[in-house]
Amino acid sequence: MEEPTIEEKDLIDSYVTMDDESEDCCVVEDIEVPLVVNEENKDDSIHVELSSCLVGGIVEPTMDMEFASEEDARNFYNAYAKQMGFSIRVNSYYRSKKDNSIISREFCCSKEGFRRDKRARKADPNDNTKRRRPRAITREGCKALMTVRRRDCGKWYIAKLEKIHNHELVAPAMRHFLRSHKQEYDLSGSLVNSFGPGIITPSASHLLAQEYCDFNKMDFSTQDQSNYIGRGRLSNFGLDAQSLLGFFKIMQASDPAFFYSIQVDEEERLSSVFWVDTRSRIAYNCFSDVVTFDTTYQVNQYKMPFAPFTGVNHHKQSVFFGCALLADGTESTFVWLFKTWLEAMSSRHPGLIITDHDTAIKNAVARVFPESQHRYCKGHVLGKMPGELGHSYSALPKLFHLEFDKCVNKCGTEEEFEVAWASLLDKYNLRANEWLQSLYIDRKEWVPAFLKDTFFAGMSATQHGDSVCSLFDGYVNARTTLQDFAEQYEKALYDRLEKEARAEFETSYTKPVLKTPLPIEKQASEVYTRKMFTIFQNEVFESLVLAVRKGGEDSTTTVYEVARFDEGHKLYSVVCKVSEQIASCSCKMFESEGILCRHVLSVFKAINIFSLPSHYILKRWTRNAKDESLCDLQPCVESRSGSLKARNSQYNMLYQEAIRCAEEGMASDHSLKVALSALREARRKIVDAKKNAVNASRPAIIVSASCHVGTDTTG
Repeated sequence: MEEPTIEEKDLIDSYVTMDDESEDCCVVEDIEVPLVVNEENKDDSIHVELSSCLVGGIVEPTMDMEFASEEDARNFYNAYAKQMGFSIRVNSYYRSKKDNSIISREFCCSKEGFRRDKRARKADPNDNTKRRRPRAITREGCKALMTVRRRDCGKWYIAKLEKIHNHELVAPAMRHFLRSHKQEYDLSGSLVNSFGPGIITPSASHLLAQEYCDFNKMDFSTQDQSNYIGRGRLSNFGLDAQSLLGFFKIMQASDPAFFYSIQVDEEERLSSVFWVDTRSRIAYNCFSDVVTFDTTYQVNQYKMPFAPFTGVNHHKQSVFFGCALLADGTESTFVWLFKTWLEAMSSRHPGLIITDHDTAIKNAVARVFPESQHRYCKGHVLGKMPGELGHSYSALPKLFHLEFDKCVNKCGTEEEFEVAWASLLDKYNLRANEWLQSLYIDRKEWVPAFLKDTFFAGMSATQHGDSVCSLFDGYVNARTTLQDFAEQYEKALYDRLEKEARAEFETSYTKPVLKTPLPIEKQASEVYTRKMFTIFQNEVFESLVLAVRKGGEDSTTTVYEVARFDEGHKLYSVVCKVSEQIASCSCKMFESEGILCRHVLSVFKAINIFSLPSHYILKRWTRNAKDESLCDLQPCVESRSGSLKARNSQYNMLYQEAIRCAEEGMASDHSLKVALSALREARRKIVDAKKNAVNASRPAIIVSASCHVGTDTTG
């Protein structure tokens, strides 16, 4: 008999004889195992069905199907599980009473059974240890399993089989997050396989670079190189234009809708550049309500003229909306950049744009984004204080910094700020300081007391610079060349997509542990993403310790005073229209973050509103935030359908729609077949429509083409 493995020895040690008449006994193992293929001990007699499954073929398990070994059976079932979209566990096995060898093994879906309730320990008031957040619920009582038994000849066969699952199977793009399939996940190819077209991985970038021999050997003419190699700041860090254009060509080879634009100076040399990939453009269509534009990469530790546009997705993660390398910080440069970015985003203006406190940026935003709200990053404003105040700053006592911070961050109302600001300037004789005067003039754009009604998507005006920096921590530094920067930019983008995919997986295929029996908490767990539900759940839990007292009321509204039982002096005012289920709190959490606060929730509970009204569920925080995320056809595109800009916008819309079809089609094997059939049918109809259009207007097309070529030649 073969020597038992270490795992089997441990199981033998834990074996307890069962007092029954049977020849074998059962041991529950409950181990989630990855796919293991032992090439050395692999039996040549393995069935054709098993080998075809291991190389990617889909083979359904059937009763009495034979395997050369128990390991082959486990690997087969795990490969089948990956194809279907679930993870497996070793649930139990039987040992023979005669020789103690394993004669039966049961593999089950990882969602089999239910979580065992551990006895809650008595709360110790002196225990100050931080309790961990309970893990998400993964078991749902699934009955799917496969039991194999050993024949006398040594082969194994399927003795029991259940294929039906009681839960949703995981989409192909997220199956590498399943526990039993993690070890076989190929990191280098995951992005292309998981996310489809539109993104190029670092390894793919190297392959394309090898195809072109090198970044510096791209097929650009000598005249082009001479025209675009600039003398400005882009050359200070080895950012030569030849490599830059080579990087863009590589990106377009993988992503046909990749957008970039180049600004040239009066000598027709490269000055500034902007680029954005398709995924970022699709993300902007969903989350354009809040955009941050950061230029501090020119002055922080990276020392690079790098200015990214970023936002926040439905998992409260930072996402890219495009990047720029700027030659300078003049108003004309920012106007060019903002107009270019707006063109790439199909002329959709951001709801709110957060920028640094800079006059040139302020003027450019007012010219290009007249429909958008404009706010300043508070952290950037405060960070400029030492340089702007100069010697006066070093002469100020430490008490000034504390009082200034209290004035800016602790004042709850606009009136309190006005009084505190005037008192501070008078106390330290700073009335004549021009920079402080400019800050006061712009106070409504950066002081928190004036921004309570501004929606920041949970990202305060203080945090935007830090969140942008965190996107590139560990990827770029002051000595990064353009070739390295391009590759590291791709890697940073890829890592962001992986984190978003992980958050999608946890939201879709696990369940959170509820803290209360309130229906509103359960409703939120089914609507919000996991991250946003965690925030909302905390508000629900904290609402339980709040006392609600009715204040004044009139014919339509009622005012409630809300406070913690142990903080009766700190009152919050909630104005509520009970008939319409509308409430507004003085803390303004919903207005700024889009999540109902604990004060409103406590009032709802007091007046017997136990479900979350639909007007308080922002789609941008829900699981389906990305549904219907494509741009609407802009009127300018319709009216100028013959222009190059309009044709680019139309192409981008079609390309993004195709990507969405691919994403939805990968949800399951059935949806894949439906998507393929629909796309092929759509393509046939488009080809027919194109033929009919060509036959109907052939003379007009010839004239138009001639004019277009002539115009290009003249230009």
